[in-house]
Amino acid sequence: MALVGRYGAHGAMLLLALWLGLAGRLVLAPMSIAITPEAGSVSQPVAAEPVVTPTTFVAGSVMPWSPAHQTLRAVFRKAQPRTAIPERVRLEVITYTVQTGDNIFLIAEQFGLSPYSIAWSNMETLQGSPWLIQPGLTLFIPPVDGAYHTVMAEETPDSIAAQYEVEVTALYNIWNDLEAGTPLREGMQLVIPGAVGEEVEWEAPPPDPTAPGVGAAAVSWGACGDVAVSGPGALGYFILPTGAYAVSGWYFGDAHNPGHIGLDYRCHLGDPIYATDNGVVVYAGWSGGYGNLVRVRHGNGYETYYAHFSGFAVACGEPVYQGQVLGYCGSTGWSTGPHLHYEIRLNGVPQNPQLFEP
Repeated sequence: MALVGRYGAHGAMLLLALWLGLAGRLVLAPMSIAITPEAGSVSQPVAAEPVVTPTTFVAGSVMPWSPAHQTLRAVFRKAQPRTAIPERVRLEVITYTVQTGDNIFLIAEQFGLSPYSIAWSNMETLQGSPWLIQPGLTLFIPPVDGAYHTVMAEETPDSIAAQYEVEVTALYNIWNDLEAGTPLREGMQLVIPGAVGEEVEWEAPPPDPTAPGVGAAAVSWGACGDVAVSGPGALGYFILPTGAYAVSGWYFGDAHNPGHIGLDYRCHLGDPIYATDNGVVVYAGWSGGYGNLVRVRHGNGYETYYAHFSGFAVACGEPVYQGQVLGYCGSTGWSTGPHLHYEIRLNGVPQNPQLFEP
């Protein structure tokens, strides 16, 4: 019995050694716990496989690293040698001084705007005649396409919105110091995005064939004191000295002032006043009731007078061309407010300027 027990114990030990030897050759697959998108939920243990998404493994099981795994997990960015800065809308209206060779289209292109936006934002300066812009003229440049409007007396947000074919809410924006319900003040300037103004004539209208014959001239001449002067001859027709037809005072031979021998055109203080035809300046200075006066002789018997200037852009003896700035609207001399007193004289005899308007 003792012998049997001894052999039985040895046999058990041999079986245990054999089992341990076999167990050492087994490769157990590591287990992982996959985290699902739902917060806090954990799936059942599954056999680990190479995956791209991060995986949490149980202690003792380490996934072997390989370059392939690193490539799959990498996030690549497109090479950007330069930083792209997004274009931002300007937060204010700026001004631009017209340079030699400029026109409204070139200026609009320079600032990425429609030429209509430039014209509608400078109606008082251009007086509806964009072809008359001159070097040195200052224009408003709005931040967006639309209009830059100066509030007139008795205007309301609703009337301005209707004028420019926009909703009244367009007036309440980041550029205007204006809130709904706030009354407008005369002289306020408003940016109106998306505004549609009046039609713009980009070229000067042809002369009226029914106007009295003026006649061209090869040269113009005159004198400044004892000095003879000359300039280019008349083209033979007149343009508007303010660029617009609006009248703000007396007419020629007005019923309330029969002795009035000119036409009072409306303009704002500082607005440019233009030569109505080629010629030479034969006077530029103070002249009593005329205030600051410029006279231009055209070489065909006609002479034009421009009175009440606030300042001059020409001097006596200077040759001038049709559309050139002579000076600036003012209220000097016998005047109760800014306007242009304009005369046309033929051989010294006053003519009705309205008969010569284009």
